[in-house]
Formats: sequence, structure tokens, C-alpha cells
Amino acid sequence: MLLNIFSAVLALSSTSFALPARDAPLKSSVREELAGPPAGWVKYESVKVNKETSTMSLMVHLVNQDMDKFHHLAMNIATPGHELYGSHLSQEVIDSMIAPKDESRELVMKWLNSEGLGENASLSSRADSIIVQASVSQIEKLLNAEYAPFVRNGSKEMVLRTLKYSLPDVLQGHVDMVQPTTFFGMKAMRSTVSNQRYFDNSILETQTESAVSGCSGTTTTPKCLSNLYSFTAAKSYSNGLLGVAGFLEQWPIFSDLTTFMKTYQTENNAAQTFTCTLVNGGTCPQAASGAGTEANLDVQYARAISESIPNVFYSVGGSPPWLGSGTNTNEPYLDFLNYLLGLNASALPNTLSISYGDDEATVPLSYATTVCNLFSQLGARGVSVLVASGDSGVGDTCTVSGKKQFTTSFPAGCPWVTTVGGTNGISPEAAWSSSGGGFSEVFGRPSYQNATVNNWLTTDKTHTAVAQYFNYSGRAYPDVAAQSTNFIIVAGGQSYIVDGTSCAAPTFASIIQLLNSDRLLAGKAPLGFLNPWLYSKATSGLTDITSGKNTGCSGSISSAGFSAVAGWDPATGLGTPNYAKLLKISQAT
Repeated sequence: MLLNIFSAVLALSSTSFALPARDAPLKSSVREELAGPPAGWVKYESVKVNKETSTMSLMVHLVNQDMDKFHHLAMNIATPGHELYGSHLSQEVIDSMIAPKDESRELVMKWLNSEGLGENASLSSRADSIIVQASVSQIEKLLNAEYAPFVRNGSKEMVLRTLKYSLPDVLQGHVDMVQPTTFFGMKAMRSTVSNQRYFDNSILETQTESAVSGCSGTTTTPKCLSNLYSFTAAKSYSNGLLGVAGFLEQWPIFSDLTTFMKTYQTENNAAQTFTCTLVNGGTCPQAASGAGTEANLDVQYARAISESIPNVFYSVGGSPPWLGSGTNTNEPYLDFLNYLLGLNASALPNTLSISYGDDEATVPLSYATTVCNLFSQLGARGVSVLVASGDSGVGDTCTVSGKKQFTTSFPAGCPWVTTVGGTNGISPEAAWSSSGGGFSEVFGRPSYQNATVNNWLTTDKTHTAVAQYFNYSGRAYPDVAAQSTNFIIVAGGQSYIVDGTSCAAPTFASIIQLLNSDRLLAGKAPLGFLNPWLYSKATSGLTDITSGKNTGCSGSISSAGFSAVAGWDPATGLGTPNYAKLLKISQAT
């Protein structure tokens, strides 16, 4: 019955609505308000916006029902030993569980019709949002808001956003997010790659290997990683699908991948291509001048580690520099995640690597919650999502709203993703000083890490001097870690060395895809949401990192950061992967 209702709602998705207007104006209240633009953004006074001709695509997200019950089910599906473990759901079933109330759609449409915008509205494909296409001036009147262009310091990135908007009081409990409004999405999607520099290939011939074959200690290559993380003997799988998320007009170049594979990948049977899938107006040009460091890094190491497993790069549009005219678009996360959730099970990636993020304090709570809920649905569909933890340690300045505190990252702090921190060094590996790590100020600690984090809080004495600067009851991250420095890549035909947890995320994700492909070949379900498995069955398949420390705060907080210690810690999580051990654990799960 629920699915029949859902199908009927979907049939309306491409139509417009026109409901009778209300006789009296609706009383409204401010829903979100910022004291000023997020750090790094300034109002761009020199750009004049014609608000009558410039248009907007406004997403009004409806409150999902029973999200707490769905989360409980999703956690059971991801928990080894539970009778539902691995019983991943279709999107139709998920949507039938969490569909917004009919009343919510009706109330929003009555409001829009009262403002003369009923004919401008349509239902989203998943029936959980109403999309309004209108001029900026019409949207300003609708939300009692004032939009203005803002630019990020030191860049040409520009967005049209408001610092305050209002909604009718009658929509309280029916609408939980309206975007684009107060989220300055461009900064939120910046790459976590840092410190790019040129590399001379002749140096490789003079380097001395360390205790791990293929590793010099000054450069990181696929051969080094294969020996360090024990996947040298991995089967050459050709099944499954590994996905890489791409934003900010960063594109991988096919010719750069070919050069990289021929120069740095020692396995002759590895594939040398990938599929470029365009999402929300994304593009994938192949001019060498447009080579993206982030995109090439992600694709080259995903390809090298996963060998012959199909790889897909999702080129997501939605946030080009906004030049004061045309359509003001939303940032890419919402469009990308909704695109994935709209795919059939056979088209979904088994594993997804995301190397983008931003300071959690700059992300409106409504937006962070909505995106995190979408990640939970991906996990329940059977997708393992791995996210880079960031490259600012515990923060740059460590000041939030005038208060000294460690700065946390989003979506790294979402409890429905697996967050990957950074290490460097070989024998032994140590916490990378810039690796992001800490405790979310927004999301509470999930049950799967309660025992582990409580043990750290009780036994680790190194954090007591800075305990006042973090929320010890929040979701702790990273969950795991991998190498993050001195990765050799090819971009525009030139070799470079790059650092960043953007190196760690595709490395760990590719190893997880090897496990997922093995499970699929054996007729098993993919691992899906990883964390309950990682914090229980898989712990013995990870190498605990017990030296080094992440830092930060630019001297504003003495002894800022967290030390790597025995067991889980907020610098390296549970540790780095040992594929051979993880494979045995996965096969036995």
C-alpha cells in the first residue's frame, strides 16, 4: 500500500501545482540568520545583480517522517551478527518509510500559491522537496530575504546568498531546509589536497628504499602502498564499481592517467581508463590545461589500487563562479546525493570516495542534517562512503563565534560516513600533523563507537590539557587512516608531489572496493555502511598507529591537537588498513 501511494506521488514529479490561494497573509518568523558571512567570505559590492531577470532554483525540503526509525533499521543492516546484516534496501522501500506527510506538501503549495508562485513549483523526483523556479526578486519576497553576491577571499568564487530568511509559522515541523540561502556552498566543497609541488622523475632512480619495499620515505607510489598495506597479492577483480566524487570544476584527464599508470604502476594487468559520468550539468573536458590536481589524484590512485574494477568519476556541476546573471544554483552535495539515490541498485557504486569538506561551523544545521541523512540512505542501499578528514589538524585559528575551540569538519563529522585521517612515515607510520580529527559539535556520538571512544577518554592522558576545547560527547573522527603525504601524480603531463587526506580517502576506499568486489564474487552483499563492522569485527585487520600527533590553532591554543596512542584516537582513528587481514575478516563476516 505504501509503495502504491509513493508511486502515485512520483507521478506528480514533473507537473506544476496550482492550489487555491489563502485569503489572509501567513504570519512568518525568521528561520535562519547569520551575524555575517562565514570566515573568508565578503560581500562583493562591485557586482550589480538584476534581481528581476536573474533566476533561482530554490529547494524547499520537506520533513521526513520516522527518520529515527529508519536510522535504527539502517544501523541494524550494517551491524555484523544482526539478523538483518547485509539486507540492503531499495530506495522505494526507504522512501516509503520516510516519506513526508501529504499535509506538508499541501501547506507548502498553499503558501507558494498565496505568493503567486504555485505555477513555478514542482515536486522533486523523490517527492521529498518542492523546487521553485523564480526570479531573485520573487524569492526575496517569498522568504522576506535580501540576496547579495559574496566572494571568497583570494579567489574568483562567487555566490548569491542571504544572511537571513523567514518562513510562515504554519510550516514549522513541515519544512526543515531551504537552499540556496545561508549556506555558502563553494567554500564547503574545497579540495583537501594541500602543498602541491613539481617532481623530477629522475629522483626515483637515486632514492633509497626503506624497510617497506617500494617505499623511499620521500615519495609515495602505488607500489609503496601495495606493500605497505598488503594488497600486492590481491586478485585482479573485474566486477563491482568504485566511485569518485568530483566537484569545483576539477576534471581528471585520460592521457594523464595513461602516463601515470605506465610510469608508476607496476601491474601490467591493470586497466587504464575510467568512466566520466556527468551530474547536474557537470562536464569532463580533456584539455591538459584543465587538469585538476584533486581529480587526477583520486582517479589515478583509485585506478592503480583497484586494477581492473570498473571506476566511475562523477563530475558534478552546480557551483561555477556566479557572475551576477543567469541562474543562482545550489551547491553540489544535495544534487549529487539525490542523483545517486535515484539510481538502480545495479548502477550504484559499491564504494564512494569523497575528498572535499569544510568547517562544520559554517554549515547550517538544517543543511548538515539533511545531507547526513542522505548519506545514511546510501549506506542502507549498500554503498560504503569514505570521506577525507581534512588538512587543518584541529583547526586553523580555532576560534568559533569569538570562542576558542577546536574546529571540526563537515561531512567528516557525519556519523553515517567513514572518515579517513592521515599518516606519514613508513617504519613506523605516524599521525600526520595536519590530519583532521576531533569531535563534532553538531552530531552526537553514535553507538558503534561508544566503547572505543570512552576507553580513549578514560585511558589517554594526553588530551586532558585541551579537554575544554572539544565536545567529547560528539561524533568522534577519523575512523581510520592512511598515507597522506608525498603522493606522486600526473597533471597536465607534468609529475607533481601532493599531500593531504585527499590522498588517504581514495587509498582506503580502493582497498574497501577490493573487499566489496571479493564479496560480490562470492555471492555476498557488499559491506555497505562500514563503521559498525570497523569498530567490531574488523579492528584486528587495522594497524594501530601509536606515534605522532595532529596539531593546529596557529598558536592560539597551547598544545593544540591529539596524540596517536594505543587503540582509537582522534588523530588516526582505529589505524591503517592491512588488506590481507581485512580480506579474511570480510570473507568470514
